[in-house]
Amino acid sequence: MALLSRIFTLLLVALVSYASATGSDDKRAQQRIIGGVRALPGEFPAMVSIQRIVLVRASHVCGGSVLNEFHVLTAAECFFGNQNSRYRVQAGKVLLNSFESSEQTINVLRFTLHPQYSGSNSPFNIATVRLASPFGFNQFINPIVMPTIDSIPDGIVKFAGWGSTSNGLLPSMSDQLQMFYVGIVPNNECQIMVSTNGPVTERNVCLGPATGGIGACSGDAGGAAIQQINGTDTIVGIISWQVSPCGQPGIPTITTRVSAFIEWINLNSQI
Repeated sequence: MALLSRIFTLLLVALVSYASATGSDDKRAQQRIIGGVRALPGEFPAMVSIQRIVLVRASHVCGGSVLNEFHVLTAAECFFGNQNSRYRVQAGKVLLNSFESSEQTINVLRFTLHPQYSGSNSPFNIATVRLASPFGFNQFINPIVMPTIDSIPDGIVKFAGWGSTSNGLLPSMSDQLQMFYVGIVPNNECQIMVSTNGPVTERNVCLGPATGGIGACSGDAGGAAIQQINGTDTIVGIISWQVSPCGQPGIPTITTRVSAFIEWINLNSQI
């Protein structure tokens, strides 16, 4: 009963936050798609699309966050199993498959996976990406702010991605960047929800709502769970995994807690 009460409370808070963030913008409210709303240009200036290059075609595989001029923070799973492939990063975008004057496209020089990442639902699902040339920062492209080391987030977060808008087994990828507001669920309650599908450890942050209809899906991994801290958008989690099919009742989204890896991130993102 306590778990159901907690879930209801988180859902109510998330809905209130969502309404306050979207109610003042009628145009965006009319553009609602499955599970969220369309992000506006410049609303997520640290957001990037990581794309795998096969021959002359580049396809979106993951999201990521700008760390500095030469580095991006993302999930290790984005490269695991395809470490010999070529990749590029696109920043300053909202429409994934259309040219935008704000976009910058830069090839990936190398990437570094956390050495303890073993695939699947590992709590070490984190990686840094080194670019071949630097970003040029502007109102559409800016680095994300890092949290205090070992801080534990709670409350409401937002995240964005070009992942699937369908909760079916076959993904339906979005051309338009989508954003969501969701509540953080305590890890012990989250572990009960995911059962034996994977561990939820102190290195994770669990996102609701467990009532379904909102959540990360295929193509969203690597993106940032963002919280307003002292008035500044701060990354608190990296989208990691969820039980398929996504967006179903009782299915939360598991993220990698960024504050648990600050020293590793700093070591692997030096310019």
